[in-house]
Amino acid sequence: MKNIFVKLTFICLFAAPVSSMAIVELRASYGGLGSNQSLKDLCTNCTNSSNAPTIVPTTGFGADLIVKIPLVPVGIGARYEGMGLNLNSNGYEAELKFTRTALLLNYRLIDTIVHFGPIVSYGLSHTGNLLLKENGITRIDFTASKMTSYTAGLELTVKPLVVLPLIVGAEAGYMGFKWDETTNSIDSSKKNVDLSGYYMKVFLGLDI
Repeated sequence: MKNIFVKLTFICLFAAPVSSMAIVELRASYGGLGSNQSLKDLCTNCTNSSNAPTIVPTTGFGADLIVKIPLVPVGIGARYEGMGLNLNSNGYEAELKFTRTALLLNYRLIDTIVHFGPIVSYGLSHTGNLLLKENGITRIDFTASKMTSYTAGLELTVKPLVVLPLIVGAEAGYMGFKWDETTNSIDSSKKNVDLSGYYMKVFLGLDI
């Protein structure tokens, strides 16, 4: 009898992952990043850089694809986000745009109809451009080529209707985001741009 129990336990443990299907989570998001970078520190060729506007939170849309490993509260996937801002203040016009594709990993401390836990990402591919005009004259035109990024935060997702695969949620944390040795095409000067700061996003998706 003991041998039969051991055999059945062995079969259950090793057969369950094979018969279980990994759950795929698809979600669309909208969020913002509050960067600490000052434009006046970047615009050294501006006639009155003290009037350069502060970078307000960049905002934009994104998408996540997460595969949750069967029987383990861990998910791995990919994230894409495109964000930007447009400013017009004190004779200055600023436009910032960037995209980011990242590897995504999360861990569910609570994994029921409510999901809660840490989530991290590491940037794999980026694009970025920063344009600044002073009284109609272009002073900064950065196109980044050396970019690094990561995020670390907490996420909370809820299934409001258990019978439907709909999920809603939010995520908040810190993003490290740097553009190293970025060349200004106007005067060939180089600057390090640090867009790191706290971020927050809300999302809507499907758990299928």
